[in-house]
This record gives sequence, C-alpha cells and structure tokens, in this order.
Amino acid sequence: MLYLPIWIRFSPCVLASLLLTSLSVLAQDNGAKKANKVEFRVTRFDTDDRKSPVFRAGSASSKIEIEVPLTFIEGPFEVPLRDGIFLDLTRGDTEKPDISIQISPAERKDLLLVFFQQDDTFRVLKVLSPTSRIKGGDRFIFNVTQSEMAIKLGQSEPLIIPPGKSGILAGPTGNSIVSLPVLISLKQQDKWELVSTENWPCDSRFRKYLFAYMSPRSRQLVFHSVTERM
Repeated sequence: MLYLPIWIRFSPCVLASLLLTSLSVLAQDNGAKKANKVEFRVTRFDTDDRKSPVFRAGSASSKIEIEVPLTFIEGPFEVPLRDGIFLDLTRGDTEKPDISIQISPAERKDLLLVFFQQDDTFRVLKVLSPTSRIKGGDRFIFNVTQSEMAIKLGQSEPLIIPPGKSGILAGPTGNSIVSLPVLISLKQQDKWELVSTENWPCDSRFRKYLFAYMSPRSRQLVFHSVTERM
C-alpha cells in the first residue's frame, strides 16, 4: 500500500478549512464596512426660502455633494461614518465639519434628515421612515408653531402634537384615492380653538411630510408639504 506524507493526505481538509476561514473573514469584513455606512435622504424647512445649501460628505478620498432641497426629498445617499458613528457634513473648502450627526446602528437605513435653517446654521432632525412606520397615505407632521395642535382626519381620533414635536397622521386603509375632511385646532390659553377646516386627499401611492407653522406674512396657520412616492 502506498502511504503518502501526512501533509499531502490532509491538505484537502486543510485547504477547505483555510478557504472557509477566508470566506468568513471576508464576509465579516464586508459586513463591518456595510455597518459603518449610512443610507439617508434629505429635505429642509425654511420660511425665508433661501438658496438650497450644499454639503459634502464621505471619506477624505471620496466625497459626494449633497444639495438639500426645500420642495422635495433628495437621495438616497450612502457614505461611510467617521469612527463608525458620525456623519460629517462640510461646506466650502474647509475640512472641519459644519454639522456632525451621531448615527446609531438602528438609524443606518430608511433615514430622512430634515434640515431646519436658523440664520446661518442648521438644526437637523432624524426621522426613521421605513414603510412599516410611515406607510402610503400617511402624513408625518412637524408642529413648528408655539401651540399644541390637534388634527382630526375624517372619523379618526384627533392627533395631538405638542409644539416643537412631530406625529404620524395615519391615512385610511385600502388603495382607493379618497378626500377626507380635516379639522385643525390650536390650544390657546388652555382652550382649543378651531383654526382651519380643510379636505385632504389620501393616496396610498404617496406619503407626505407636513410642516405646520404660522406664516410671518399672514399670521395664519399654513402647511409646507413635501411629498414622497412609495
């Protein structure tokens, strides 16, 4: 009987083990790289309708430009996170970030960044927007007024949103396009006052982000609307 050297006899097993180990390490490395990235979309709110700001994001060797629009949603963008945690946004030629946003592992997908312009600076609100949370026909409403707000859609219970907060107004079930009456009230000196009666179309093909604010011109409650197709 021919006896082969032990290293030859066991080399297929050794090679298979090395191959599996290499594939496992490669998969872990790819998974780690993916985990250190964030995918996001952007929009903004600005009553003064100033020029859309442009930021740069990404690694030092590969940066992308991101223009933040006022009337629609831009993206998605995907960029690496600094230290696996921070999304840095810079403007102009400087390398120092104008804005650094901490991103948790749960916020690295289905993320909408809403920019609120305040003079020359920005406040950024993170909105998790998977379809399981904000579905077609829903409205994500930001209360930018100084008063508590109540919004009643059709026969549903009113949605109460404190000032500076947000809430999701669920649309009706089904795929039919319908128009429902809406009652909008503001709390003034501990009393609810009806400020607007409207009819809102509900279409499951779209979801909307509404910014409720007091117009500096008319002093009336108005809505700035941004629509996203599903």
